[in-house]
Amino acid sequence: MEGEPRSAGPAGDGAYPADRTGRSDPPTGDRGQHPVPTSPHGASRRLRGRLTDPLQAQVVAHTDGPMLVVGGPGTGKTSTLVEAVAARVAEGVDPERILVLTFARRQATELRHRIEARIAADGHRVLREPLVRTFPAYAFGLLRRAAAERGEPSPRLLTGPEQDLIIRELLDVVGEEPGDDPVGWPEDLRPALRTRAFAAQLRDLLMRAAERGVGPVELARLGEKLGRADWPAAARFLREYVAVLALRDVSNRGSVAYDPAELVRAATGMLLDDPGLLDAERRRLAHVYVDELADTDPAQQELLAVIAGGGKPLVAFADPDSSTYAFRGADPAVVGGFPHRFRTASGAPAAQVTLTTSYRAGAGLLGAAGRLARRLRGPAAHRRLRPPPGTPPGTVEVRTFRSATSEAAWLAHALRTAHLLDGVPWSEMAVLVRSTHLHLPSLRRALHTAGVPTVVHGEDLPLHLQPGVAPLLLLLRCALEPERLDEEAAVALLHSPLGGADPLAERRLRQGLRALALAGGDRRPSGELIVAALRDPAELAGIDRRWVEPARTVAELLATARRAAAIPGATAEDVLWAVWQASGLAERWAGAINRGRAATGEHETAQRWRAEAADRDLDAVLVLFDAAARFTDRLPGARTEVFLDHVLGQDLPADTLAASADRGDAVRLLTAHAAKGLEWDLVAVAGVQEGIWPDLRLRGSLLGSERLVDVLAGRADGTGVRAGLVGQTSALLDEERRLFHVAVTRARRRLLVTAVASAAVGGDDHEEQPSRFLYELGVGEPAGGADASRHGERSRHEQAPPGTVSHQDPPDSRGGSEEGGDG
Repeated sequence: MEGEPRSAGPAGDGAYPADRTGRSDPPTGDRGQHPVPTSPHGASRRLRGRLTDPLQAQVVAHTDGPMLVVGGPGTGKTSTLVEAVAARVAEGVDPERILVLTFARRQATELRHRIEARIAADGHRVLREPLVRTFPAYAFGLLRRAAAERGEPSPRLLTGPEQDLIIRELLDVVGEEPGDDPVGWPEDLRPALRTRAFAAQLRDLLMRAAERGVGPVELARLGEKLGRADWPAAARFLREYVAVLALRDVSNRGSVAYDPAELVRAATGMLLDDPGLLDAERRRLAHVYVDELADTDPAQQELLAVIAGGGKPLVAFADPDSSTYAFRGADPAVVGGFPHRFRTASGAPAAQVTLTTSYRAGAGLLGAAGRLARRLRGPAAHRRLRPPPGTPPGTVEVRTFRSATSEAAWLAHALRTAHLLDGVPWSEMAVLVRSTHLHLPSLRRALHTAGVPTVVHGEDLPLHLQPGVAPLLLLLRCALEPERLDEEAAVALLHSPLGGADPLAERRLRQGLRALALAGGDRRPSGELIVAALRDPAELAGIDRRWVEPARTVAELLATARRAAAIPGATAEDVLWAVWQASGLAERWAGAINRGRAATGEHETAQRWRAEAADRDLDAVLVLFDAAARFTDRLPGARTEVFLDHVLGQDLPADTLAASADRGDAVRLLTAHAAKGLEWDLVAVAGVQEGIWPDLRLRGSLLGSERLVDVLAGRADGTGVRAGLVGQTSALLDEERRLFHVAVTRARRRLLVTAVASAAVGGDDHEEQPSRFLYELGVGEPAGGADASRHGERSRHEQAPPGTVSHQDPPDSRGGSEEGGDG
């Protein structure tokens, strides 16, 4: 959440312990009933007195017509929203008549907890809570409520597995000959039709089209106009897809299934088609608040205009410089257009308040972020931030290294020093990166080796990559598809928690298998022998039991999975449960958690780390079981292999059951996207390389879903001509710069920014260059001292005094102004 004045009270500061579900409940027992106010105006004055910023108090007091609140990072936008909702409740407004909308589930959950805690802290006990929803969740609620009022079956949300299954079944009917293709796919796409990747890209194209209200006719027209033969084919496929969904709705007793991408537009269309329903909803909503307006897409903005336009009390909070979801249709330009789109009842533009006091960072940090922000396009008034008087300036350090290994080693040293010498808690430090796959694994290994406790933010890893889940999925895949069991998979299973082998055990196993094979005239390499032993444990006879136990355990688990899957009617949940019970992991992880809770001494840190890891792994497995149960409920009779395809094909981050697994005393490792709305005392932004950050490669999938978004947003003409490519690259650079701006503004006290600068060696033409963004910070670069030299730091840098920043850009920095960016 955004920064806030320290006098703003306990709301949102994590004052209340979280339970296993991550819920932060205030210590007030039950919620009682709706509060009875004494004097609405007195209550409002009392709440406004909690805020030190008069502009924030002005926003809290606003109750008439639309208002736009713009503020940079740490200006207390979310805190002001929380105070405003609490003020309305204190004035006697029924909480159920207050709607708060935000862009993501995590933000909605945290915002709901903050509002609950804030209302409780004021002495009120409420039975009904303000509605805090994401736009899709609110839209689904509208559709469900309308169906209930009409006496119709409740609608269903079409899940990812269902979508994938329908799409792949429709693609599977395409034969080898052109006449066997009812859709008429282009010839060059036909070899890819049955692949999982093509189905995923087709689903992505259909979702992007649905989000923007593009139907089959419009999609085909755009394809013909731009010379794309794949879009008219996708339009024909879309007609078949819609027809199949309609048939499924009939078979489900009339329960309409909505694609997640069409939820918001479906709700908007329903309201527009039913004036009575729309009037009732508008009368029901007394106040509407929107957090992170800059991250909304056109469909969400249209829904907002329908329910809260025409001069209704609507307060929207935005930071256009933090808009980082252009691939979903978000555009920071929506902020500038808000006052004219949402006018007062008299037709005047909406009121606007600009917050310019940052309660998060001091002058040094704000200066560096401000110089970066000057390169961003758009109005600049909200970028002129100042800290409250007496705020420490903070420090900014920019360093480059000869290798990624040196970079990681120095970061580990810096974090340990901050913890041991400066007393910064591990949980008040974070390392942010641009890419999960490129940097997080290596950084985590380096920090762990250096004794720095870390936790990878749960939102950054898809479920199938979670450390506790990946071995289970790999074992199921190898059991059900034996050809998948090769040497790499076998070794991974042996070293996983399922096998528990260490390098010595693997080496002894290889030696034992090789010796037995040679004695029998078998000259196969040891890798093949390990695979054979896992398929048939009899191969392990004659080898010392100490070294064969991991292999025997894995072999038995593979056999368990095969037996469970062979039972008639067995579901993915059944097979997973059989393997889980046989693995013994539940008992082992529970024991580690209990030992960690009992460990209190300074020398028992390792036990606490193992306990935190076991807690996270157990949480991830519970999420996997939950996913398997939902899959079984929605697709009864589907084979376990289909479930594996579904989970392994998900690139989006996994859900989590417990935020507590992400709140231990450890350094957070996460991407800049996941860091949005969060803050720490010390933040390190690592791997800031040219080509990685900014990543200016045009995101082009086989079916061009990104191109469709750009064309509809006016960022490209879709033809790929030079002018269009320049426009796309410029827009991409803007978004990458905004994402970097989000990263560097997460720090309250100290910011470290690191990169690798290495020349090509020998015949290798690969050269690492620091990102242009490092120079745009305008900070003096530190020199290599004894510690720095030990970590391979470049020695040409100069140390910047603490809290000071250079106002001179290095000679190779790029030009820019407040109103325009590069390109």
